[in-house]
Amino acid sequence: MKHLSLAAIFALVSAISVQAASVIITGQTAGPTPFTAQIQLTANPATSVKSIKFQIAPKAGSVTRPVTATYPIEYLQKRGYFNAQTGAILLPVFGLYAGFVNNVTLTYLFTDNTSQQTAVNVSTPVFTTTCGYTTPVVIQARTGSTALSYDYMLIKNICGGAGPVIIDTDGAVRWIGTAGVADHSATLFQNSVYLGHDTTLYRIELDGTFTILNDYANVGVVNFHHNADFGKRGILLEVDTASQFEAIDMEVDGLGNLLKTWNLADIISAAMTAGGDDPSQFVQPAPNDWFHNNSVTYRRSDDSLIVSSRENFVIAVDYTSNAIKWILGDTTKQWFQFPSLASYSLSLGANTLPPIGEHALSITKDDGLLLFDNGRSSVNHLPAGVDRDYSAPRKYQINAQSQVATETWNYTANESFYSPFCSSVYEDAAQNYVVDYSVLGPQTPTPPLMSEILGLDSSGNKIFHYQYPTTNCDTAFNTMPVHLEQVVFSVLPAPVAVSRKTHGTSGAFDIPLPLTGNAGVECRAGGVNHDYQIVATFPTAVTITGATVTAGNGGTAAISGSPTASGNQVTVNLTNVSNVQRLTVNLIGVNDGVNTDNVSIPMGVLIGDTTGNGIVNASDVSQIKARSGGTVITGNFRSDLTANGSINSSDVTMAKTASGTALPAQK
Repeated sequence: MKHLSLAAIFALVSAISVQAASVIITGQTAGPTPFTAQIQLTANPATSVKSIKFQIAPKAGSVTRPVTATYPIEYLQKRGYFNAQTGAILLPVFGLYAGFVNNVTLTYLFTDNTSQQTAVNVSTPVFTTTCGYTTPVVIQARTGSTALSYDYMLIKNICGGAGPVIIDTDGAVRWIGTAGVADHSATLFQNSVYLGHDTTLYRIELDGTFTILNDYANVGVVNFHHNADFGKRGILLEVDTASQFEAIDMEVDGLGNLLKTWNLADIISAAMTAGGDDPSQFVQPAPNDWFHNNSVTYRRSDDSLIVSSRENFVIAVDYTSNAIKWILGDTTKQWFQFPSLASYSLSLGANTLPPIGEHALSITKDDGLLLFDNGRSSVNHLPAGVDRDYSAPRKYQINAQSQVATETWNYTANESFYSPFCSSVYEDAAQNYVVDYSVLGPQTPTPPLMSEILGLDSSGNKIFHYQYPTTNCDTAFNTMPVHLEQVVFSVLPAPVAVSRKTHGTSGAFDIPLPLTGNAGVECRAGGVNHDYQIVATFPTAVTITGATVTAGNGGTAAISGSPTASGNQVTVNLTNVSNVQRLTVNLIGVNDGVNTDNVSIPMGVLIGDTTGNGIVNASDVSQIKARSGGTVITGNFRSDLTANGSINSSDVTMAKTASGTALPAQK
């Protein structure tokens, strides 16, 4: 009889493992639009899958990179798409071609790092729209070049009743919003489309599901307008209030929590007053369109918020203090007649034109300021300034020390395009641009009007050019490059949470607070004010928006001060925490740079429960007596109920007094 070597045995075991872990396709269902679907799968064993990737084959002749997305199983479980008991999986697929038999390849990665691959055909219905997205006029078809850094574009629109829309660089529609509303205030952030409409912010997942994140009417917002841009910690939104029309910006995080608000009327009025001018001669209340804020961006290199006022100029303010840093604009307009504002004006470098009626601010890979210069003078100020007879994207390098702005790139297209309102330019990789002429026409546009979208690679070559019918700026307000060829979904990694107390000179000791399963029990007294401290440690550095605490039935608890994030640790202080309750500390808007989520930390509070079993009885009293007189260390600190650094009769008395108390059953 031949004996197998140890290596052969391991190889056989590995082979058996590969055969044991598998996924089968059991069906498919259509999604809410022709561009999405769900593939039904079953994993065996149920928890054997680590991640699943899908890839949609491009149509024949296309050079666009395929739509590809990877889902960790934790993400699918959190979204309710994975049943860990049965192994049933609903796999969302997005980016499908409408009216087409799509070839989709699925790759399963198992927990033992083996993999399996299968293919499935997904047939989709035809998509129709009144916006012309499916029938563009092809001025230049996508070239065969693979040098362009992006293959997909998000078009912000208010036509067709639903938006926004994602097309590929072949001009094919690959995704459309499902919230039933369309608006210009939209962007792709953290693998979801954010859409502001009226006073409501929607988050639309790429799988077609959506949620309402927040209604900002409660903070005085009466309308969203214009664009949604990227901020320091979240999304920048332009809003109207009852007192100011198109002069207020706010930043929200990925969960819709309000982070900060900037009122440009207040900021500019303060600067004018300090400079000896009367702000009422320039700044006006609603409904006057004195500012016309149409975009805003964040410049990380100097912590600046940069805001476009189509009526006046581009203005940079300090993100934190709101102090004006500089102004870039046409000095023949009214704003320059006020010395207080003129003092902030940047000088222009050689061969540099100032922007006029600018749109779509963004910061480029080389820290330049990119914008679309409409060339249209002021509408509601006199003097109105210069009018040009063409529009052009422009990029500027801003030297804040010398107070000089130098134009470093433009695309004038032989001065052949004039788009007096709206329009945009965005950079993807260095010097790869998408240019959107939102409304082409004379200074007072009249039908029929057209929108045109074109792409430029880093060598300045035009890679595609499409035209769509429009009314005003409805069809293609701002078009930005997005990446569907390498989508990776993730979840915020769970922290290690503890309840921390300092025990006199013995130091700080932590009681673990598991996020799942049996909740940790804090057995120590909170002192005169019933104070406790919760510390959550994440794998990487995070920021946080805020925190709340939910007390148990009949209990009390409150947040003391603001939560702090230092590196990868978040600290929340609690006060007025009553005994004998199960409470939950909620960390709001935790952001690790990739994911934003809320984190809930459950904690039982039962003074005297040194054994942590949810009841105070003789065993706890006996344990404290046995440890009495000892030095407080890791193994016995729970018996120091007073947290004074000594285990003594005071702790015994406290436990005896609490004997017979018990936490309510954990739900």
